[in-house]
Amino acid sequence: MAAEAAGATANGDRNRERRVPADAPLAEPARQALLVGPVRLALGAAGLAAAIAIDLAAEKALVAAALGAVLTIFTLVAPRGRERPSWRSVPAEPMRHSSWRRSLAVAMFPSTYTVALLAGIALGFNRTLTAVLAGVPPGMGGVALVYGLLAWAER
Repeated sequence: MAAEAAGATANGDRNRERRVPADAPLAEPARQALLVGPVRLALGAAGLAAAIAIDLAAEKALVAAALGAVLTIFTLVAPRGRERPSWRSVPAEPMRHSSWRRSLAVAMFPSTYTVALLAGIALGFNRTLTAVLAGVPPGMGGVALVYGLLAWAER
């Protein structure tokens, strides 16, 4: 048994036993990530468009949004960035698949709602801050899409 595990690791096939059948449903976290990614990208584009439409120069808005996206991506993929706090541990019972609307609402709460609300508030005070905040959802959405697509490809 140990020799097989060592051979599988040496060959790079260590995940062969963990693969899910192709007809099995996608795990709920991966499903949520694939649902919320495009929504976050659209919210970021809407926030950026709002900042530009009011009076922020497009170049300045794009740089600020890129800064927000890069900082968000760095935060999410940094070491220990994906660790769950102990109070958010995975439940012992298997998760049921819910409707896509419920999955999307759960995936967006509270981070996406909060950032969108803060960007809306900042729109009245500081357009540059609005553009930085508009870059956060695309950063989160990009990471979510990469995670979801990798989980889907591993099936």
